[in-house]
Amino acid sequence: MDAFSDQLSAVGYPGISLVGVARTAGIQKPSIYHHFPGGKEDLYTAVAIRFIDTSHARITDALATATTFEERLTALVRAAAEHAGTSISFEQRIYDALDLVSPATKERISHLYVEALLTPVVGLFTEAVQEGRVTGDPEFLMNAFLHLARAADLTSDDKAEQIVELFLNGARPHHARS
Repeated sequence: MDAFSDQLSAVGYPGISLVGVARTAGIQKPSIYHHFPGGKEDLYTAVAIRFIDTSHARITDALATATTFEERLTALVRAAAEHAGTSISFEQRIYDALDLVSPATKERISHLYVEALLTPVVGLFTEAVQEGRVTGDPEFLMNAFLHLARAADLTSDDKAEQIVELFLNGARPHHARS
């Protein structure tokens, strides 16, 4: 799975060679089919689910360890930035492959991704909108926030807080802006 992940990140789904994956993993190609009978698509599914599960755990931990809305947002920035760089392209590669796999796999991975990674953040923004902390559509706010968070380069401790403040300055109700 690690060898497949490396190839997915480097060349995208269309460029993956199971021969190359097997060579990198130090196994024969038939061994891949022993563990992943559906070959490339089964490996993709396993790798995508592993990524979703790992990311879900980071999001869940971030939301559970913080108490205030701002602290939760800061924890989410740190969780998103924790795998910045190559994994941002890796997440994009997982998404790009959805058009190249079977409809059943596309539906499964899309559903898992939305439920595990987006729904918890939409829930946070829905609550914040209801409390008047921010204004706007919770799904739009989630999307904008996660894009900003994923682009973060946290080279200093206060960058996460700066990103949250930048975001909130645009999302707070007009009367609440500093």
